[in-house]
Amino acid sequence: MIAIRMKKVREVRGWKQSAVAQCMNVTQQAYSFLEQGHGSPRIDTLTRYCEVMKIDINFLLAFDLPVSEENIEKFATKGYSELIAENKRLEQKLEFFNYLIKTNSAESLAEKTKAISIAAGQ
Repeated sequence: MIAIRMKKVREVRGWKQSAVAQCMNVTQQAYSFLEQGHGSPRIDTLTRYCEVMKIDINFLLAFDLPVSEENIEKFATKGYSELIAENKRLEQKLEFFNYLIKTNSAESLAEKTKAISIAAGQ
């Protein structure tokens, strides 16, 4: 799983394997093995990869967070606690919107907007 995420981050960033390998001070073949999932990468290797790709290791290990350009831009440099807090806020917002959809109450648009702002922590 980590190998797939490494490859996806590299592709989204627009890097070639050889460029990542050179920046990590490993051979292109050694880096290719990492992306193919051969063996278990050491933590120092993952740390070096994250430094090169300018992402936090927690993003690399957050298997439930898809690797996309948007997510890399939004979450890649955030630490673990920030990722968890952001995901909790998203879950709360989704629960609130689902509630609004299900209840479809007669609240005015202004009241719904105010409730959304409160749920968003604003």
